[in-house]
Amino acid sequence: MEDYDKVVDEVLDMLDEQYKAKRTTITKVTRQTKIDRAIGALATKFAKEMNDPMYRKLVKFRDRYFKYRDQIRAKYGPRVRSRALSGKGISDMIKKKEKSGSQTGKTKEKKVQKKKR
Repeated sequence: MEDYDKVVDEVLDMLDEQYKAKRTTITKVTRQTKIDRAIGALATKFAKEMNDPMYRKLVKFRDRYFKYRDQIRAKYGPRVRSRALSGKGISDMIKKKEKSGSQTGKTKEKKVQKKKR
């Protein structure tokens, strides 16, 4: 039987190397967080080996998530690219939408009041 502390340490080292290669920023992670990540990775790997139906569902819905995320980015990406580059962000777009939405709501109320008189 394997010593689980050694396995967890190996997975932690693997995760550290993996994150160093992908990230350019420094984030502080506690040992407990690293252990939780390792447990999650090992549990998923074990479920895959056991052909668990929950693992198949996990993969199925993960594919859907990425598919829809890509579709949303393809649809709205060009619209928000210029704002993102100029630094205005999405908050301006939301405020503009709320303003236009609130004006249409007021005009509807006025029409309803006129009809009642």
